[in-house]
Amino acid sequence: MFWHYTTGRHIDAIFESGKLKPQTPRWAPGGMPAVWFSTNNQWEPSANCAFERPSTRHRLLGTREMTDVLCDGLFRISVRSNVGVITWGQYCSEGELPDRNVEGCRRVAAIEGSHPGRWLACLREIPAEDWLQVERWYGSQWGVIEGVTEILPSWSDTEFQLQAAG
Repeated sequence: MFWHYTTGRHIDAIFESGKLKPQTPRWAPGGMPAVWFSTNNQWEPSANCAFERPSTRHRLLGTREMTDVLCDGLFRISVRSNVGVITWGQYCSEGELPDRNVEGCRRVAAIEGSHPGRWLACLREIPAEDWLQVERWYGSQWGVIEGVTEILPSWSDTEFQLQAAG
């Protein structure tokens, strides 16, 4: 199984369009637009928000926790296996990307705790009919979203104990 990981900053636009739309990755200027997926079943570190210091243009890579808080939540969308994905290596070859860009991407992925071997790309739009499930991260587990109603994960009673004030 593979997932498209995104944040709350993008999920409304995805829902409104009813499609996952291909984008050109920042690390591959001039590359082929693609919808990116990961086989990582927890979270894809390359989906973390990056924060740029305007005065120096230095980029700070965020963590999953920072991204969750600062980017309005974490979301993932699984899709049918027959949508037509290619591996990251195939994407780099077919897109004839310069070695410098590919190597730079590998280095950043390693720093982020990611691995391009887990990445898959689809070179076309993926309509909602091809989505299997949309989930939101609730701090310790993923919970399914159905339509506009979020279905909360099953929390154990011992995780939350309410105490009366006073």
